[in-house]
Parts: sequence; structure tokens; C-alpha cells
Amino acid sequence: MSAPTEMITPMPSLSSSPTPSPEVSRLPTPVPNGHLSPQSIPSNLVDRSSPSLSDMTSSTPRAGSPEPAPSISMPRTNQYDARGSLPNTLLAVAVIAATLGVVIGSSLSFAGRDIWDKIAGDWARPQLGIYLAAIATFHLFEFYTTAGWNPLKVSVDAFLLNNTKQYPIAHALGLLEYFVASIFFPSRFDSKRNSSPYLTIITVVMVGAQIIRSLAMIQAAQSFSHVVKSKKHDDHTLVTHGLYSWSRHPAYTGFFYWAVFSQLLLGNVFCTIGFVVVLSRFFSHRIKDEERWLIRFFGNDYVQYRNKVGTKLPFYFSST
Repeated sequence: MSAPTEMITPMPSLSSSPTPSPEVSRLPTPVPNGHLSPQSIPSNLVDRSSPSLSDMTSSTPRAGSPEPAPSISMPRTNQYDARGSLPNTLLAVAVIAATLGVVIGSSLSFAGRDIWDKIAGDWARPQLGIYLAAIATFHLFEFYTTAGWNPLKVSVDAFLLNNTKQYPIAHALGLLEYFVASIFFPSRFDSKRNSSPYLTIITVVMVGAQIIRSLAMIQAAQSFSHVVKSKKHDDHTLVTHGLYSWSRHPAYTGFFYWAVFSQLLLGNVFCTIGFVVVLSRFFSHRIKDEERWLIRFFGNDYVQYRNKVGTKLPFYFSST
């Protein structure tokens, strides 16, 4: 990692270890070090009715752990009185906005079905729709999990839409291979790779990988960060329960399988191989650097944890 700032990586920062992030909510006032403490959040922005994060992420309280970050409500003013029938939190706003967007989009697609039937060619296959839905779901859930379980780090950047240039380029290449194959090699999609059972299996794996990714962020809660940092903060604890007892980097693992299977879904040959190679190399380097800092933060506790729990990445090149 170059200097004590965030890494420059060829793929989005998809940190699965509990490392603190410089991203903070734009609602509370930051303290001098640029980060927030629960005490710095104005009382009118705190939703005390929500269950504590520790209740949602672990059944066993941790000795010496900092108080979980409270949910952040939308600002209250003297211009309106909230009815109270809906939670006035960032997570609720995001979910409602996305739901309304889905209703509008699906309704317009139904209304314009005759038009779509005329302009859609052989490229309009079910797997393309599943792929685009998976991309949108991934970015929505990156924000949802941050807003709901890690609110002190929430910002528009939590969508991970603007993380690196390489990430959209990678998916653009995947779509390019798909459309080139659809136009010039349509027979590729006449094989079993276009059958319903095959697409179902691929979709189930992608859904499972997305669940692993999101659940890892939820279980780490305020200890999760999208960037690797070289400074340990007070709310940074070593998380070893739940998915972290199965993989020490479950969010990396979930993203790896999600990304690779997204290319299998499109029937891409070259991009599937490319995703495996690039992601394996990326995560191997990133984990090596990240764990160097985690050992500094947690000492022998992390060394023992690393010795017991693997990564579950198929081509991880261990640095130990």
C-alpha cells in the first residue's frame, strides 16, 4: 500500500476484512481527525428505535468492544412532522427509492412491449436481463449494507459506482464479447449453455455469492470498510464469527464467484478466463497487503486466526 492512504487497485475496493474507512456520513459533524464517533452525531439524527448492531450481527457480546454505531435518521426540521409509520432512516429511503424505480421500470417495459418486440434482436436473451439485474443489485446492496449496518461510513461512494476505471471497463468488455458473439457467432447460444437448467444453476450461484458478500458486510458492521487503511480506530475489532469463521475474507470470496459466474452467465469464454486470472492476482496482492496491517493491529490473535481459517478463493496465492 502506498503511504497511509487508500490503495490504487485494478478492481473496486471490495474489502472483506474489518478495516476502518475514511468515508463518513455527510449528516453528522466530523471530529478533528476526520472521522465520527457515536457521540458526535446530533440526537435528532439518531434512530434509537432500531435494534443494536450487535444484536443483528452476533449472539455473543464482545468484551471491550465499542458501542455499535446507531442508525442515522434523515434530518428533522420544523417544516414537517414525521408520521412515524415508516422508519426515517437512510436505509429505508434507499430501499423505497429502489422499489419505486423497479415498479416504474417494469411498468414501462410492459407498456412498451410491442416496441421492444420490434427492436429486440437475438441479443435480447434472458441471461442478459439477469446479468444487468445482478449488476444493479450488487451496487444497491453495497449501499444498503453500509447505510443499515455501517452508517458512520455511508456516502454516495458506498454504491461503488465510481471506485476505479478498471471495474466498468471489465464489465464493458464482458458485454462486448457477448454482443459480438450474438451477432457473429449466434450458434454459440444454441448449445447447453443457453438451456434453462444451465442458466438456473448459474443464477443460483450468483445469488448465493451476493448473499455471502452482503452478509459479510453486515456481520462485520462498523468494522467493515471499502478501503484498506493503515490506522486502527477505536471501533475496529477482529471479527471471527459467522461467515468469518468460514473464510477470513468472505466479501472477497463472494465477489470473486459472483463476478466469474456473471461471465459464465453471458456465455463469455475469454472474459471468464480473464476475470479468473485478474481477480485471483488482484485478491492475492490485496490480501497480502491488508493482512500485513491486520497483523500490526491485532498481533498474534490475527496470526492464529489466519492459520485456522482460509480464504476459500480457488486461486489465492498465499503470502504466508
